[in-house]
Amino acid sequence: MKILLIIEFVINALLLMWFHMHMFQLNSYFFKKNINWIKKNKIKVVTQLLLVVISTIFIQIDFTWSQIIAAVIMISSIIYNLPKGKSKIPLKLTSRVKRMFATELIINVIILFICGITELPLIKLEIINVLAVFIAMLANVINSPIEAGVRQWYINDAKKILKSCPNLTIIGVTGSYGKTSVKNFLAKTLSAKYEVLVTPLNYNTTMGVVRTIRENLKSTHQIFVCEMGATKLNDIKEICDLVHPQYGVVTSIGPQHLESFKSIENVIKTKLELADSVKEQGGTVFLNCDNQYLKEQNLDMDVIKYGVNNDELDYNGYDLHSSEKGVSFKVKDESGKEIEFTTKAIGRYNVVNIMAAIAVANKLGVKMESMIPRVREIKNVDHRLQLINKGSINVIDDAYNSNPVSSKSAIDTLGEFEGTKVIVTPGLIELGDKEDQYNFEFGEYITKVCDYAFMVGEHSKKVEEGIKSKGFDESKIFVVGSPQEAMQKIISLGIQDKITVLLENDLPDNYK
Repeated sequence: MKILLIIEFVINALLLMWFHMHMFQLNSYFFKKNINWIKKNKIKVVTQLLLVVISTIFIQIDFTWSQIIAAVIMISSIIYNLPKGKSKIPLKLTSRVKRMFATELIINVIILFICGITELPLIKLEIINVLAVFIAMLANVINSPIEAGVRQWYINDAKKILKSCPNLTIIGVTGSYGKTSVKNFLAKTLSAKYEVLVTPLNYNTTMGVVRTIRENLKSTHQIFVCEMGATKLNDIKEICDLVHPQYGVVTSIGPQHLESFKSIENVIKTKLELADSVKEQGGTVFLNCDNQYLKEQNLDMDVIKYGVNNDELDYNGYDLHSSEKGVSFKVKDESGKEIEFTTKAIGRYNVVNIMAAIAVANKLGVKMESMIPRVREIKNVDHRLQLINKGSINVIDDAYNSNPVSSKSAIDTLGEFEGTKVIVTPGLIELGDKEDQYNFEFGEYITKVCDYAFMVGEHSKKVEEGIKSKGFDESKIFVVGSPQEAMQKIISLGIQDKITVLLENDLPDNYK
């Protein structure tokens, strides 16, 4: 029985260490953010600890039946800690994570060898199981000097590579939302004349940019479009201090990541760190003046303003026509000639993002007429108003980390489709103490367009309250456990009309 218990405790400890390393990674290795996650998920964490503690209590009772109960409880713990389904973002075994696991192993070995490995092995394994809930954070603290050194080495190496490309034009792109779309649209418009490198996927942190430079930048590249993400003050500045952009695009400012930013003023200050850096280079910043916060900025530097339906802007898109097939709009070139563009991208607000790409490319010498076929090829970025046809059902996949502004734009886009309109959402996250307010307002806005509403999980309660506050037919509101369950339910409703389903936001595993 003792051997069985030892095996169970080892397996349980490994599962706990893997799970909490995964959560720590999803929380960006931030100690405070991970502690907040533990507080919000205290039932899960306390259950993990209680199963170990209760099993430990029964082990101390020197009877066969108590040992059997302890073994059964540990089996229950193992089952509880086994991964439930496929992770949306699985644990990435990066070099950093491997070093942290190595440190965890050393800590556990030290515990096992205290007073000899054969002395009190179960007690030591019980300690290791309890420690497993917090050991990822402990390993991160221990490894912090090593990680700082490794990080700086990679940054210095990226700087050397950039110095070897003195003629490279660097464009920084940031914003509360829209930056990934603008980055990809820029790749299209600029490629009419230049060899362009863009940061791939979500490589918008300092180390993501470093990795892009070290792995992908070649001497043949003429332009580097660098997406810059941020969750706190000085995040953009840190990337700018690495790449020194000559041009910058600020796509938007809005209430996103307020949990870490604390205020919209800090969001504004952080996003405009890009403009500050571009100014030092004597460059040009492009501002989306459809955004109220950016419209109000008076920057002492070369500024190009873009947007839609505003003749006072430097680059103005007008005469917009939008449908489920895409968008068309017009722009005047430098001679005043009217140029018409069409694109496969859905959503009127995407015209603003395309206008950013047109403005930057034109400033860099790309003729507007040569951009027409490039813009025609533009389609929505994956999981950002991505239109997917599933037979009789159209799915608008807008699952990527939604916010109060873009979520309403997604609702507006859904309204452009014919037939029955359905939303599937778990609500909005990372909005600090205003999260409930924004979710309630989102629910109210849903009622303007949607015929059916599917709330995914517990996090969507305030959205549901907002929907009900407008007198929405409660028989058409459903609470489900997952988007997959929602799709099955939609099919089972037997709606004869054409159906369009908006998948708005998809919470990562640390919010489940």
